[in-house]
Amino acid sequence: MIKTLLAVACLLPCAALAEGVRIELNSLTTQDTSCRMVFTAQSEAGVEGLVLETALFDTSGAVILFTLFDFVDLPAGNLRVRQFDIAAQSCDSIGRVLFNGIDSCEGDGCTAPLSVNSRVETVEVLG
Repeated sequence: MIKTLLAVACLLPCAALAEGVRIELNSLTTQDTSCRMVFTAQSEAGVEGLVLETALFDTSGAVILFTLFDFVDLPAGNLRVRQFDIAAQSCDSIGRVLFNGIDSCEGDGCTAPLSVNSRVETVEVLG
């Protein structure tokens, strides 16, 4: 009985997590004097517009930039790639990305939690 109640209790939060926005730091590439950050993003429920407050930290933990990343629209169930060029910044100096908060979000996918991860071993992503 208790196992059944626990399984049922997980259905709502687990379903909400599955429908949330998932963002992954996919790669970093140095472009002249800039660092190109490439992210993949997906929402099962769909988002018409998503702008995230983003803080970049150097490898020693100091904040080097506070900015907005505009992920634009994320059609339901479709994987999207978004890139952001960080001017006058070496990719080697970035140690952490923090999605500090949601500046704006429109659509059904905005109600569920944000899920983040990093494919880049040297850069931690938090949200």
